Amino acid sequence: MNRRWVLALFAMIVVLSGCSSSSVGSGAGGSSDEHSGQDGKTIEIATMAVTPYLDEAVKRYKKIRPDIQIDIKEYLARPQTEEGTSSEAFSKSDVEKYVQTVSTQMMSGKGADIIVMNDLPQDKYVAKNMLTNFYDLMDQDSDFDRNQYYQNIFENSQDGDGLYAMPFSFVIDALTGNTELLEQANIEIDDKTWTWDGFKEISKKLKEQVGEDYVAFVNLFPIQMLAQYIEANYDKLIDQGQANFDSDLFRDMMKQIKSMYDEGVLKAEFSYDYSKTLFNKANLFDPMSGLSQVLDPKLKLYQNPTVNGKYNGTPFKSYFTLGINSKSKVQDEAWNFIKFMLSEDMQSSPVVQGFAMHKGVVEKQLNDAKQQAVAGTLPLLEQKFDAETVESKIQELHQLIDGASRNLSSDQKVVSIAIEEFDSYMSGQKSVEDVSKLIQNRVNTYINE
Repeated sequence: MNRRWVLALFAMIVVLSGCSSSSVGSGAGGSSDEHSGQDGKTIEIATMAVTPYLDEAVKRYKKIRPDIQIDIKEYLARPQTEEGTSSEAFSKSDVEKYVQTVSTQMMSGKGADIIVMNDLPQDKYVAKNMLTNFYDLMDQDSDFDRNQYYQNIFENSQDGDGLYAMPFSFVIDALTGNTELLEQANIEIDDKTWTWDGFKEISKKLKEQVGEDYVAFVNLFPIQMLAQYIEANYDKLIDQGQANFDSDLFRDMMKQIKSMYDEGVLKAEFSYDYSKTLFNKANLFDPMSGLSQVLDPKLKLYQNPTVNGKYNGTPFKSYFTLGINSKSKVQDEAWNFIKFMLSEDMQSSPVVQGFAMHKGVVEKQLNDAKQQAVAGTLPLLEQKFDAETVESKIQELHQLIDGASRNLSSDQKVVSIAIEEFDSYMSGQKSVEDVSKLIQNRVNTYINE
């Protein structure tokens, strides 16, 4: 794979959502020296691009708090259109510009009051005391009821004992297997103990039964696999500010990935034919699509394999997170705005992507989805289900949500370094030992900057 493909595919990895086509009170990424937050009436928000959720929240908040001015600073590498932000997906250069600009501002003791934390080196900011602990703000606010929210998502989004990046929604990470093919091959899977090596052997056995033209996943490329491995094991690869890439753990990851492509379990080529896949990535994006997937009789939901076969809870990923600058002079106002974004009314908005953090909102959405499933109008499933079956599947979803305990987050710069060097191992140009050492050295240099 040449470097152009590496960069193109990396861009696919860093995208969580497209950019909004509009912005509210947003500047063009002006200097934070112009920040007027000292009057207690202006909140500045830094973001790569305005998302629909942030856009709507600002519009609604201005109606109930006209005394508060909210200025949004967008940082994109490409130029904006007259209507606002381009609808194109974020590129690698967009991410790099955002990280560099915000980090420079924060290091200088300036920066916006509220920062969109996705893609930023959160652990470095926390280590340098640049972010406010949301638990402190919650404890000081008698109007905020922490029990209305998924405590396990809060707890597993922490850095140490503090919550420094507030999640507003999340997705559950899993995969589905083709039940008909698995039964045909007489294969049973214990997804609490299976490894990626075991996954490879199961896939090879399935291919022998159903045909060599099948692959384990369609359109899953080596660097995507590597990024997923790193996310799932980030706390082991970056441990207390120390890189651990020059290790058997990481070398085994790279070997596992290479073997799956060398042995034909996966193919590093694009295909439109999704009928020839044995498994599918099954991110449960929201209550309705989640219920559709667990109800589908053609699919069976599994936890992702692990490197060592040790199940550590259901993995999840936050769609959208915000931090408050510890140097902000309008922290109370910033917290009130974030609290508004967490309100049941705001969390019920259709622009919220993923499972809302507010438990009451998710309950209502699951109840609505249940009624559709019983009526036979649930999207993607053209059949009716009895209420008892639907309710049992809703309980399965609850177990997944309540068991979510592994936050799939990582520093995108670290992932980018690993991807750039990994290609030389996949192509056979360098040994796994040489590549792991190169990544180790580069990541340590970055961490110590």
